[in-house]
Formats: sequence, C-alpha cells, structure tokens
Amino acid sequence: MGKLLKIVFAVIGVVLLLVVLAVGAFALFFDPNDFRSQITAAAKKSTGRDLALGDIKLGFYPVLGANVKNVSLSNAAGFGDAPMLVVAEADVGVRLLPLVLSREIRIGKISLTGMKLNLAKDATGKSNWDDLSKTDENAAKPEEEKSGGGAGIKSIDISGIAIKGADISYDDKQSGQAYAVSGLELETGSISPGDPFDIKLAFSTTVKQPAAKADIKLSTRVEYDLKAKTYSADKLALKVLATMPDQKADIDLSGNLSADMNKQTAKADKLSLKLKATTKDGTADVDLAGNVSADLGKKTALTDKLTVKLKAALKDLNANADLAVQVSAEYDKPLVRAQGLTVKVDADGAAVPGGKQTASFAGDAIYDGEKGTLKLASGDLKAAGLDATIALDAIGLNTDAPRFVGPLSVKTFNPRELMKLLDIKVETADPETLKALSLRLKFDATTKAARISDLNMKLDQSTFTGSGAVTSFDSKAAEFALKLDAIDADRYLPTPAVPVKEAPRTPEEKVAANAVELPVEALDGFTANGTIDIGKLKVSNLSMANVQFRLNATKGQPKEIGLGAQLYGGSIASTTKITPGATPRYVESLKLTSISAGPLLKDFTGKESMTGEGNFAMDVTASGKTVGAVKQALNGDLSFSFLNGAVKGFNLGQILRKGDALLKGQQFNESAPVQTDFTELSAAAKITNGVLQSDALNAKSPLFRVDGAGKVDIARETIDYTAKPTIVNTASGQGGKEMPDLAGIIIPIRVTGTFDNPKYALDIRAALQQKATEGLREKLVGEKGDKLREKIDTQIEKKLGNQLDGNPALKGKLQDGLNSLFGKKKPPAEPAPAPAPAPAPAPAPAPAP
Repeated sequence: MGKLLKIVFAVIGVVLLLVVLAVGAFALFFDPNDFRSQITAAAKKSTGRDLALGDIKLGFYPVLGANVKNVSLSNAAGFGDAPMLVVAEADVGVRLLPLVLSREIRIGKISLTGMKLNLAKDATGKSNWDDLSKTDENAAKPEEEKSGGGAGIKSIDISGIAIKGADISYDDKQSGQAYAVSGLELETGSISPGDPFDIKLAFSTTVKQPAAKADIKLSTRVEYDLKAKTYSADKLALKVLATMPDQKADIDLSGNLSADMNKQTAKADKLSLKLKATTKDGTADVDLAGNVSADLGKKTALTDKLTVKLKAALKDLNANADLAVQVSAEYDKPLVRAQGLTVKVDADGAAVPGGKQTASFAGDAIYDGEKGTLKLASGDLKAAGLDATIALDAIGLNTDAPRFVGPLSVKTFNPRELMKLLDIKVETADPETLKALSLRLKFDATTKAARISDLNMKLDQSTFTGSGAVTSFDSKAAEFALKLDAIDADRYLPTPAVPVKEAPRTPEEKVAANAVELPVEALDGFTANGTIDIGKLKVSNLSMANVQFRLNATKGQPKEIGLGAQLYGGSIASTTKITPGATPRYVESLKLTSISAGPLLKDFTGKESMTGEGNFAMDVTASGKTVGAVKQALNGDLSFSFLNGAVKGFNLGQILRKGDALLKGQQFNESAPVQTDFTELSAAAKITNGVLQSDALNAKSPLFRVDGAGKVDIARETIDYTAKPTIVNTASGQGGKEMPDLAGIIIPIRVTGTFDNPKYALDIRAALQQKATEGLREKLVGEKGDKLREKIDTQIEKKLGNQLDGNPALKGKLQDGLNSLFGKKKPPAEPAPAPAPAPAPAPAPAPAP
C-alpha cells in the first residue's frame, strides 16, 4: 500500500506541476483560458499525453493562486482510451505580503476534488506511469540545491490539505491482482513547523484475490520539529472493518507514538489493539495492551507489561486466554527474549472433554534469528491433571533442517481420572489399575525424523525403559528397544465374557469368513525393527518369564516376527515370516519344549485336565491373500509328545473292569483316582494342501496301547480320525487289579463331523463282545461249528447290549469320560431306552466227536 500511495502522489505531483507552471507563466499578463491550446501542446511535448483543461481562474491579491476545473490526462499507449487521471477541481494559493515582506510562504488550503486515478500494469510488467517517471533529475532538484544557496525563505505554512471524493484503482495483469481505493477523504489542519495539527483520513479499499473489502478510518494529532527532529502522533485512532466471504474483522488501534531522531529513540505508549473476528462458526475477541520503546541506534526494542486477552465464543466451545510477557529484542539480528511468559486458558462447552478445562504454561524463551536457535527454559505446563516440565533447544531454524532436542517429564498422575475427564471409557478386570503413571524421556526431532531416549515410564507397579525412533516420517520407518520389568496384562484387559455356545455357522458364513483378506499390504506400508524384553509377563492367566519379542519388518522386504520365553518349566520359541507380494507367502515355526502340562492347563483353562511333560513342534508354510486361500495352501509338519502323565476326568481301566464284572454277573466295588495314566502320548502329522494326515498316534500306559490314523481337512473344516486303544495284560498303576481276561481288546474311538459340530463314538460293546466270544470261537471248527459260533456271537451281543443299555450309570460314565477326553461338555441326559427282553439261554455245545 505504501508503494501504491507513493506512485499516486508522484503522478498527482507531476500533473499539478504541469498545471501550476502553465498557469504561472501566463498569470501576470494573459488570460490562461486564451492559451489553453498552447498549454496542452506543451504538456503533449513534455509527456506525450493529452492534457485537457477546463475553466482556469487566477488570483493576484492578496492571494496568488489558481483554480482549475475539469482536468484530465490521457492514458499511456496500450492501456485503453479511458483517461489515466481526471480531477474535477484543484485549488491552491499563496499569500503575497508574507512572501514579499517576511520571505514566508503561507499557502492557503490545498484542495483536490473528484479525482479519479487509474493505474495499470500489463502482462509484460510495463506500467502506465513509466513515461511520467522519466523526469529531468536536475530540474527536479530545488533551486538552492542547484545553486548551492537558498532563496532566503524563512518558513513554509500550509493552511490545510483537503482531498474529497478521490478514487484510485490499480490493475496488475502480470500478477492477476487488482486493488481499488474509493471515497478517499483526507483533511488536515494548519501545517506549520513546531505546531501540532490534526489529520483525518477515510477510504474504502477492495482486493480481487482473495476477494476482500476494508473500510479504513484514521485520525491523529501530529506534531513535529524539523530542527529538533522530533515527531509525535498523539491520540492515534485507526479503525479497520474488513470483510471476506463468511468472515469479518473489526480492528481498533490506539495509542501515542513519538520519535526523537537526535536521540534515535521511539515510543508507543498506551498501545491498545482490539480485534473482533466473526465467522460462521462464532466470534473471537483479542485485546492487546502495553508500552513499547525502541532504541533506533542500537536497534533494540523493549515491551513493558505487554498483555494479551483472548475470548472465543464458538458453537461448542467458549474459551478465555490471558497472556503476559516482557519482551526485549535486538531486531536487526533478530534476537528476542521473552521473560516471565505466562499463559492461562479456561475453556468450557460440549467440545471440551469433561465439559470444562483449565490449562496454564509458564517459562522463559530466547530466540536468536542470526544463529537460528530457540531456547525454552523450565517450561511448566499444567492441564487436565497433568503437570509436565519441558526444556527445549531448537537449532537450525534458519535452515531447511531445524532440530528440536530436550528433556520432558510428567509427574505422577492418575490415568483413570484423566480418561474419565476426557470422556474415554476404559474397562479393566482390576479396578485398581491405571492409578499411577509418571514419565521421563529425552527427545530429538527434526522435520524428517524423531527419536526418544532415556525413556523411564512407571505404570502402577511396572517400569518401562528403553528408546525408540521414527527414523523417517516420509517412509514410515521406526525402530525401538524397550524393556519391561514385570506386568500382569490380565489386570488391564476387560473381564472375559462368559463363553456362550454358538450355533454352527451356515455355509454362507463360512464362505464369507474364508473370503476375508489378510492385511498384508497394510503391514508392508511401513518399516519397523526392534525388540521388547519383559522380565515377567502374565497374559490369559499364563505366566511367562524372560520374554523376548523381536520384529524385523522392512518395507518391501520379508517380515519376521520372533517370540521366545520360559514358561511352566520349559520354553517356547516362535518365528513367523511374511513375504508380501501379489501372492503373499507365510512361514511359521513353533516349538514348545519340556512344558509341564498340568499347571499350564490349570492356569489357562481353570482345570487341570491333563498332566505330563509336553513337547510340541510345528513347521508350516502357506500362501494367499485370503483366509481361505491360506488354508488351502497350508503345508508342513507338526508333532507333539507327553511323558509320564494322565488324562483326568475318567479312569478307563476302572470303566473296563466294571464292564467286565457286569458281563460276568459279579459285584464291582473299586475306588481309584478319576484319571487315566499314560507313560507316553505322542503323535505326528503332515499337512498337504490344507489336509492334515496323521498315521503316527502312539500312546502307552499300564492299561493300554493306542495307535490311530485319519485326516483333518483344514480348508473344509472336517474331521475323520480313528484311534484304537488296545488293552494290555496289566492294570497296575491304575489303582485296580490285573485283567488278563481283557488283554488284547481293541476299543475303536472315531471322531467325525466338522469343526463346529464334531461327532465321536466309543465302541465299547464291540470291544467287550470281542473278548467274550474269543475263547468259544477258537474251539468251534467245521460247518456245524461255524453255525454255532454265529449263534453264540448273536446271543452275546444281545446280552452285552442289554447290560450296557440297562445300566445308564455305566453308559453315562463312558460318555463322560469321552467328553472329558475331547474337552466337550456333558450333553443333556436322554431317556433311557426300554430294556430288551432277556435272550434265551444258548444251547449247550455238542460233544466233540
């Protein structure tokens, strides 16, 4: 705007100079109206422009002056036919007697009415005032500068300046920007050296991009002493009303300004800036007050009692902020010191967590623009129950790579109360968790990366230490090395819901589940490498020690996740590899070594359903984007083994002995632990294209030996597996007598169906029938023997069936044992079938020939 005004006044000065010179040349001897053509010709020769003059009036005594109406100056070539300048009326005069008698220039009121000035610049950067600015430098100098002496003028007084109804426009085709000043009104009082005078200025201005309008009013009382070089503007009042689409700003600036150029000092006393901004979302009021002094020689500035008040009223937020600070500055460097900086904010409303919050900050800061540094010392922030202390050193602020370093500490606070205040719902199994948190760390950040070191965070009874970094914001790369002494994660997790038996999934639900895409692309969107070491960890009620978690995930490269820990007398080691691509690939290796099964199952399930020392190994590979594709492409091996343990919940030996006694019509009174012991239980399986095939089931106990075979279709979620326990000669170790009569019996156990609804059967009838008929059948030979053997088999089958069907307790015991073995709940009781009629006694065998 300053440049624009300079251009405006320069153009006006050139035009008025032409008019005054032309009028003065003929004022004493001629009527200037008679020489209008000569005047315009002279202007044409001097400027190349067409100058049009209306009626010219001259005054001689007591005032030597001129009044000119309807002045216009044509535009430069290439800028259109409209005049560059139009003036409705210009009037100026000088009193003769003071000039002749006292060598004092006393100018009457200079007035300019109805001016319209059109300034423009074309797309090449050429302006329509370039030709007018090429003046004779020697002619532009005052006469005393050319001659080396003065004209002896003692003083110059001006009665006042009045500009009314002036419009100024500026259209810059090169930048596409356009400005306009309309309704310009300027009025001053009498201007005389050493005497104060008043100034009033008002105008409206518009800007093309962004579309904006401002109404501006300025008033002040000016006093200056050219000899003493002192200047002041008292009672300065500037009012600006700016409007933009959906926005409005009302600005009031007031104060007293003064400058002493001999002392090189300047002051702004009682400075007040009031701003009210209005948008469609609400209003904001800013009130700044204080005193400012400057030493122009030393290029320093100092504020005294500078305060800022902010009040915002938005739709869902009301806020009040108070700032106080004392600032000293060396503005040529620049070097700025902010001492005693305090900020306090009170906020309420629906957008404020908890409905109402208070925050405060205090500290000292130094900014060195020459060095590009900022130092914040002992910054203390209090908000929402937090008390944090930060010290900040910023370097390289004058470069493209600024850096911010410093320590940060947060005193112990209650996270649960903070989350409640922030309206964050949290549910934990233990309500006494999240009661105490403190934090200390050092940070080192740039615009491209950030690092945290010397981390020490205490959460309740747990302590986290270590370091971490985002090594690149652009590529989303991070690294970390963290340690945790001990934590019971179950205390921080929600209380487990009571399991509810779900209905088997429909075919459509299975298809939808298999169509779910695995988030491999999202996993490949970042780089993360690091380790987490945990001394003691409890999760899902499982207790682990020396937990080591490692992650190696480089963007665009295979990802590897490793886990190792000690648990229940043994160890676990797991490695997962994921290779992104059009068809992602997966490799999983898992080993459990020397695990004590009893304590593990008791902690994990709440029931010690099995004991023994267990080992488990799995090495599998797969590929695909969806869950279903991965299942179908699953290949690998798995195996497990348990030694010297027991399956609890049923005693297979006791059940068999009871069944044997019932068949023989004997009483059975035996007490033994409700468990089935084994010395070895192992199995191995191979997975091929999603189908698990196992032919290596092996179990040994004092009572039985077990083998088995079958398959599990993982992709189709179906089971078809048969285990075949074989009774051995002794039941020692099972709390019962030996059963030589049952030795060699095979009891088939078959599991079929789906994962959602497995079905299983224990063919105890066939096993006992086998033993009952074995001796007779071996003695019967020949055609008659075959027929008799068939008849005996039938009779024994019926009798055994009646014994089992007619004894619900025995049948239920068998079923319960099988349920326990496979981890299923006892099914609802069903009505016992009506007992079958007793079979007729079998005929005595024929005597041997």
